Amino acid sequence: MPASSETETYTIDDEIRVPIELGDENGVAHVRAIFRRLRTAGELGPRGLDPNDTMELRGNGQNQKRATVEVSIKVADGHTPGEYLCTAIQAYDSHGNMDLIKNPTPSRVFHIVDERKKDNKKMEFFGWGG
Repeated sequence: MPASSETETYTIDDEIRVPIELGDENGVAHVRAIFRRLRTAGELGPRGLDPNDTMELRGNGQNQKRATVEVSIKVADGHTPGEYLCTAIQAYDSHGNMDLIKNPTPSRVFHIVDERKKDNKKMEFFGWGG
């Protein structure tokens, strides 16, 4: 795992996994980490966030009183390349009570890159074969 000062980089079909340490005397249940894309790399703050581009990573604390919950999501075609900042953690306890942790510190950022090879040659279809 990279040092905390490095930004983790992912591409299509990679699984993004982010461990979050949480505690609740009723037990930690469902957890969502909400990441928003930065309009410009490294531009932190409300104006630097794209309001229309979010990713929600999900996990479950299995009702443990203290849990390291691994929230995750698979990078898909629809995810826009760029840097994503965690802006909130939404956590439920085993009784369904929700806590919203806004702008968790220290902050967590990851980067999605588009590594699909682009060329000007088109695929030719010759038939079904056989």
